[in-house]
Amino acid sequence: MHVVFSCENTQYMWWQAELLQYTYSKVGMQSELTALVSATGEPARNFTCSSMEVSNYESHGVTGIFKPFNKPGSIAEWAAAGGPEEDTVFIIDPDSAFVGIVPDPGPLPLGEACAQSHDYMDLSLPMSQTVLNRHCSQEARGRVQPVGIYIMINKTDLARLAPRWLQKTIDIRDDEICRNALPDQAWISDMWAYAIVAAELGIRHHITSFSQMTCSNCLAYPIIHYCFPVLAEPDQWWDPSRNQTRLWSKWDYKPWDLPPASAAGSVEGRALLDNLTELATARNH
Repeated sequence: MHVVFSCENTQYMWWQAELLQYTYSKVGMQSELTALVSATGEPARNFTCSSMEVSNYESHGVTGIFKPFNKPGSIAEWAAAGGPEEDTVFIIDPDSAFVGIVPDPGPLPLGEACAQSHDYMDLSLPMSQTVLNRHCSQEARGRVQPVGIYIMINKTDLARLAPRWLQKTIDIRDDEICRNALPDQAWISDMWAYAIVAAELGIRHHITSFSQMTCSNCLAYPIIHYCFPVLAEPDQWWDPSRNQTRLWSKWDYKPWDLPPASAAGSVEGRALLDNLTELATARNH
């Protein structure tokens, strides 16, 4: 298994990659971890894990800068660069912290993959129907699954899928109707593009829970996805419209400040900030 993630050559993405690598090694993951680093024009940063410089795809659409283009673009570039064709690829996000082992399944059969499902991609939602009606072939509609990051897939399948994944992401994001229907100006265009292209190629996913998000008050799975802030209040989901105590967030963290780990209201929040405290302490000495 080869584990890959897309990021940019920025300080914001670099420190996330360093925390990812720290927790990845700490739990004993043995598979190669590779950062696909989109060029930014800044001096190259030193990533502790292996890395590959790739093009920056954020301007490939017609609607301005859209950073999620980098994920399918960089993965398509990496998959086309060679390496073992039958390898299993585990696609993760940079804002991930490992708290357990993700077992290597060995080579996955062609046409089979594993991925996490997401409630906000429920196929019955009106916004989902809008995307499917406009960007999914009728023949593939019945095979679409509400899946996205985290994804485990055969590299041969990925090499076929990735270029179409990028183009479909561009098509959905550039579609004004979809951009207005989906939240945050269609920030999840790349997730819908992946799900649709996989269905069109006949790739079937085994639904697998690889992670829990911050604010879930859960540590049942091997990865913490810290897409939301860490709150002081227990058992509350992040809601920017509510009066909540935001202890820590990736959005404004400065490496290597020490975070308020013990004050986190959720178990995964404490685990995340404990790991960050360990890394920050080591980097400050």
